Amino acid sequence: MKTLILSGGKGTRLWPLSRENYPKQFIRLFSSHSLFQDTVRRALKLVPVEDLLILTGERYEWLIKNELEEINAEKACVLVEPTGRNTAPAVALGIKKLLEEKTPEDEPVLVLPSDHLIKDVDRFVGAVKRALPLVKEGYLVLFGERPAYPETGYGYIKKGRPLGEGVYEVEQFKEKPPYEQAKFFVEDGKHLWNCGIFFFSLGRIVEDFRRFLPEVDLSLSFDEFLKAFPGFPDISFDYAILEKADKLAVVEMSVGWSDVGSWKAVYENMEKDENGNVALGDCELIDDKGSFILSQGNSLVACVGLNDVVVVNTEDATLVVPKDQTQRVKEVVSKLKRRNDERVIEHVTRYTPFGSVTKLEKGERYRINKLVIKRGSRIPARMHHHRTVHFVVLGGTARVRVGEKEFFVHENESFFVPKSVPYEIANVGKIPLEMIEVQSGEYLKEDDVELI
Repeated sequence: MKTLILSGGKGTRLWPLSRENYPKQFIRLFSSHSLFQDTVRRALKLVPVEDLLILTGERYEWLIKNELEEINAEKACVLVEPTGRNTAPAVALGIKKLLEEKTPEDEPVLVLPSDHLIKDVDRFVGAVKRALPLVKEGYLVLFGERPAYPETGYGYIKKGRPLGEGVYEVEQFKEKPPYEQAKFFVEDGKHLWNCGIFFFSLGRIVEDFRRFLPEVDLSLSFDEFLKAFPGFPDISFDYAILEKADKLAVVEMSVGWSDVGSWKAVYENMEKDENGNVALGDCELIDDKGSFILSQGNSLVACVGLNDVVVVNTEDATLVVPKDQTQRVKEVVSKLKRRNDERVIEHVTRYTPFGSVTKLEKGERYRINKLVIKRGSRIPARMHHHRTVHFVVLGGTARVRVGEKEFFVHENESFFVPKSVPYEIANVGKIPLEMIEVQSGEYLKEDDVELI
């Protein structure tokens, strides 16, 4: 069996905690691991790490590799999509890679989203094993969770003719129904939440793409496929393949699944106190009921007399919304995008291949940041034409090159970089290198960073 993990999504429905440069799959709310890491760990219950293929975007490649290294899964294959084109082209890219590796046509392929929650891993593994005989019979298999409440943000699958214990033909799809219909689906026992997990044989899915999405031409060479990728239709796997295909089956399961696609869904999947509240971080609650309160960083959030409200406080943004309207967070994100607000894109602390950058203060002609460079990492050679930069080392040891000069800088020492002079900073010590960076000049945007 091969497993594809899709990890290119932006996850903005959990704004302000999830943002484009650090989306939902990388945040850690339910355990000490991210949702992405938990997905990989589940997959490793089914296949060896060499049979994992992770599809992601260029901006997340280094994040993915760091996350894999943390859980000793760095041998997984990471494949970067040339551009974001939704889940159908992403799956096709994974399939093309398997074809390039001469994978047999009857090889089962499991496709997993990287940002979903599954609480009972053993039951999930059992559900996949129940589906395997159907895959070998030529079915395209889906997985459906028994609905726990009327969720209008999920898709539903109507069960058809039984094919075995807890396995059914798919009779119908229903995408994001209104509340009364969702309530009926919960009560009738015939509908399941669509978990967005797909299972099929390689040969079966190649034929489906040929029939239903011929624009994504799997007969191209791998290099030709990558070049053609930006021109492929921007369409989901569900719309492109599932809704047109025949011989579909669904495995019913009860594994504590959620796509955690809203703050209400996060609330529903967390342990509550005696008043039905979830409080994370530095919070003080007085007479609140049924609410979700999260404080990130050093900020205290005090809430008095709130019922069924979500409050999410980060270092640079605060969201307050009734719990039953959390799907509307996307409206906030859309508004911020229209005015080019950078708080849609990144947090106060931005993670980079070398470590992290935390914004401390900024004005019209200056910026102050805190930099952390990981052990063995470096800031590659660069220069600025419109700003000078002053660095103060807080801890660790840096090897610095400014122009033609190379020297070491230690704790409580500093160095200066003039305009139009190339520089490079490497952490050569045994601990993280921490520095304060003060930028000053007439133009401070990112396009004044010239890599050498």
